[in-house]
Amino acid sequence: MDDVVIRASRADDMPAVADLRWRWRVDEDGIAPVGTPASYRVAVTRFAAAHPETHRCVVAEHGGVVVGMAWLAIVARPPTPDRPARSTADVQTVYVAPEARGRGIAQRLVRAVLDLADEAGAERTTVHSSVVGESLYRRLGFGDAPRLLQAPPED
Repeated sequence: MDDVVIRASRADDMPAVADLRWRWRVDEDGIAPVGTPASYRVAVTRFAAAHPETHRCVVAEHGGVVVGMAWLAIVARPPTPDRPARSTADVQTVYVAPEARGRGIAQRLVRAVLDLADEAGAERTTVHSSVVGESLYRRLGFGDAPRLLQAPPED
């Protein structure tokens, strides 16, 4: 798949991005959806349009078909006396369609969002990885952070 193009998503990609996420969570993971594929496409399209500065999506395209995606969330942080503009970033929702896996597409997607994090001047970039994805992130330089703590959600 040398002819896979990694690029910034466009508004007209959002239905395909939604379909990938639906496939991942509903078809592969068996999660019960709360709506229809059509309503989910609308929700993802609206989300992307409403958050262009804080959530950036890149896609992998092969033969005119979106076969992968990755999102980067950028969070502004309060300024400090020595850094008037601060942010952190979080890699989110990295997915490659099963028929396109094993070709390095996920790595290229993650590198693309890491480039976006660098361009945004993020102080650090985090990821909440699946067990399957952990080795990819570690190969790309992610590691354990001793003081980065997480509170569990309340039930």
